[in-house]
Amino acid sequence: MNPLNYIRQGACREAFEQLDTALRGWALDSGGDEQSFPVLIAAETLRRAEYPAAFPHLLMAPAVAADPAEPLAPENVLLTEHYLSPAVCYHAYAELEDLTLDQGRTITARGRCFRHEDAASLAPGRRQMEFEMRELILVGDPAWIEERLAALQPGVELLARSFGLHGEWQPANDPFFLPRAQGKAHMQRLLETKIEFCLPDGLAVASVNRHHTFFGDRFHIRTADGAAAHSACIAFGLDRWATHAAGQPAAL
Repeated sequence: MNPLNYIRQGACREAFEQLDTALRGWALDSGGDEQSFPVLIAAETLRRAEYPAAFPHLLMAPAVAADPAEPLAPENVLLTEHYLSPAVCYHAYAELEDLTLDQGRTITARGRCFRHEDAASLAPGRRQMEFEMRELILVGDPAWIEERLAALQPGVELLARSFGLHGEWQPANDPFFLPRAQGKAHMQRLLETKIEFCLPDGLAVASVNRHHTFFGDRFHIRTADGAAAHSACIAFGLDRWATHAAGQPAAL
């Protein structure tokens, strides 16, 4: 089965849209300002977010032909200054660049994401090169971030149960840190800056990610007191969730 279009078919497609409708409603009810971002993202945005330094092997890019007469010849391929988005939230930090926020901002968006996974690891509904994500992105001062996360995290569990999904929160780190970044991954787990909602088989279908001032510093986003803004996001892997929730009615 083709992992690129599996989720777009049949019962999974229906569950997919039902799921995102529920997540979108939850995000908007939680004060989210809905935005729509493009599939392409500027290379400079990714550089400032340090994505190429941590995950160079996952980057995917569109290309143009230097000579239109031979568009598919490997030696004729030229990269542009844009890449395919590996996550939704990077767009939001770029949108807030150089702003001073008088209060916390909550943004929600759904988008297609692309990561160059090892072909041997691809499996529909588990690991895909193209997938869709719904994110709830928080930017503000640290006390506000923690207050919002404490209020929102139980809602993730409630949504999961409403789709017949049962799991638990687990401390986690991004599994694709390169060896030179293993210290960073270890600290991520130690400080519980990333936690995942995992099904009984260990598959993560949602995550809470605390970034502290990482993006506030890099995109010059400030709070009213002039300090670098903190940020966090709650991310939902729509393909994973819908695959495992297919056939389960939502009871919201």
